[in-house]
Amino acid sequence: MISESQIENFKITPFKITLKKDGLPKCSTRTTPGVITQRSCVYYGARWVLAPIKNTIHVVHGPVGCAYYGAYVRKKNYLTVSSDASEVDIIYGGEKKLFNTIIEAARELKGDAVFVYVTCPTALNGDDVEGICKKAEEILKIPVIPVYCPGFCGYHQSKGHEIGMKALFRLIDLDYENNIDNKKDDDNSKFTVNIIGEFDVADDLKAIKNLLNKLGIRVICTFTGDCNVKSIINSKKAELNLVHCRATGKYIADYMEEKYGIPQLKVSFFGITNTQKSLLDIGKFFGIEDEVVRLINEEYNKIKDELNFYLEKLEGKRVGIFMGGSKIGMLSGAFRDMGMEVVVVGSQFGSLEDYLEAYMNVDENTVLIDDASNIDLQLLMENKKPDIFVGGTKEKYLSLKVGIPFVSFPQDDYPFTGFIGFLNFARELYRNMYHPIWKMIKFNFPTMD
Repeated sequence: MISESQIENFKITPFKITLKKDGLPKCSTRTTPGVITQRSCVYYGARWVLAPIKNTIHVVHGPVGCAYYGAYVRKKNYLTVSSDASEVDIIYGGEKKLFNTIIEAARELKGDAVFVYVTCPTALNGDDVEGICKKAEEILKIPVIPVYCPGFCGYHQSKGHEIGMKALFRLIDLDYENNIDNKKDDDNSKFTVNIIGEFDVADDLKAIKNLLNKLGIRVICTFTGDCNVKSIINSKKAELNLVHCRATGKYIADYMEEKYGIPQLKVSFFGITNTQKSLLDIGKFFGIEDEVVRLINEEYNKIKDELNFYLEKLEGKRVGIFMGGSKIGMLSGAFRDMGMEVVVVGSQFGSLEDYLEAYMNVDENTVLIDDASNIDLQLLMENKKPDIFVGGTKEKYLSLKVGIPFVSFPQDDYPFTGFIGFLNFARELYRNMYHPIWKMIKFNFPTMD
């Protein structure tokens, strides 16, 4: 885990784009006016965290467009309920409509908890959302939790991640009768953990759990890729919190450490080096270092023959990265394991900690960029000429348009975590980079000269 004191030892430039040798880019600031940003709003950041929680109801207090926007999260459609606030409700108040929406949704959908999202217009019109939630909770006898996430309360979705995670404090603190999970010996698990900041894209979580299960470690709750109200309540029974995404996971990890005394450990299962180090750190905590070493050798031997073929093809290739904050450091380390050169690394909403982690894995002339626009990315692609680009859906077609092979991250089909995930990732890079189509098309890149 990178500390604030470590960050203070590095130069932070006044610019959003810089070379590594010149320092870290300026980040966590508002988007330059007039620039078409790749960022999402704070409300969507809260949806990103809370949407996957099973058997919960999500009421969006605002215009119906907000509910529609927040329904599609991580390439999945989730059910959302809208209070459908109209102009009249914005002017005269929409408390009655919100109350009726919560009651009707809970009775029809029968969830274990209700999250009520406050959006931009309803945050300004004076509705007593907290009071409405308390009144509804008394009637429904389930938690009704307000989530104050209007788009204007932060520069980007990262603030929404914080708000969403902190909204779960109320569930963590609950203690219903018979809620304690007694599966201590049923599955031969010797140890228990929570995973915080893992969102289970394309079975990433399954690959991580498989490794932990082989060490006799059971995951009580995964915030929030695989959890429900009961597992969140039971999470305070874990012996250790594994923080997979520090940017989103630190709030719950710090809260549980302070209130319940549960220690935390920063881990990453992207890349061979990160996976090995994380497993060894976990093994050291539980006193099972020998079992971990055996597991690492077994898992690596399963993939090494096929992996070596891809690594020979990928070594020395140039790669560009642009995506969400915490993954840039993890992936830059994975590319280092592959012998690839990262020439561009950027993020929509990365923190200084994210950029410092990436900084430590790249070369002196690597470009570091925060909150890049499409024009910024196109210029970097055309002039840095990476052999492949890794990013989200927004960057995919831009990359292909300028003739650069592309790999989506978060991925579409199979896990990229753990040993098998590293093999999948290397295979995906190889398939896209060496696809026959690139021999049939020639692109002429303009230069900045």
